Amino acid sequence: MTEEVTPQEDILTPQEEADLRSSLDSMVEAVKTYCEQKGKITASEKRIISAMKDTTNILAEEIVKLYKSNTQVDDMTLLEIVDKNREKILNDLLYAAMTPKKRLLSEEAKEVLAMVSKELLGA
Repeated sequence: MTEEVTPQEDILTPQEEADLRSSLDSMVEAVKTYCEQKGKITASEKRIISAMKDTTNILAEEIVKLYKSNTQVDDMTLLEIVDKNREKILNDLLYAAMTPKKRLLSEEAKEVLAMVSKELLGA
């Protein structure tokens, strides 16, 4: 006798959503802590931190929206969203790190971008 298996709905519970946001907030906090190691946060580092907050909030909203719009979320769909946003995060941070007028990168900004990209790409 075979049992019929009904697929369960994937829903994001309020606790899971809070955990997701907390995890992304901890990424931003890690960047902020890294920038504060030398005592003073430079203007480019402040722009990087602000861009990181914005892009991680966008990632969280896209993941929440995915779970609200689909009854089943497979790992590949979730991975596609994360990969797409990983690229967006790095691009946004690069543009935020550049000086507004001359579009140059400070040494501090290069260090922060290297640290973030290493963490995001899992290298």
